[in-house]
Amino acid sequence: MENKEKQKTIAEVVCGALSGIIMIICSLVYLIVGFTVGAWHPYWLIIVAGALFVGIMNIVAGLVKDVKQIKANENKKEEQ
Repeated sequence: MENKEKQKTIAEVVCGALSGIIMIICSLVYLIVGFTVGAWHPYWLIIVAGALFVGIMNIVAGLVKDVKQIKANENKKEEQ
């Protein structure tokens, strides 16, 4: 039986790994700051900033992937 699931590209795998790493780092920084400084409330924004950065990174990666695909399709049309 064939595996009909879409295979991930290298860029998608890297973006997924980077997203996880960024969020883990943000969580660790938040916990370290919270326990050392004791200022939990204003520093929760570290988590929000990390999530926004990950979202922007994934949007940019998706745009780059789409642009490459469009250029590849245009090159195929020109060759025919």
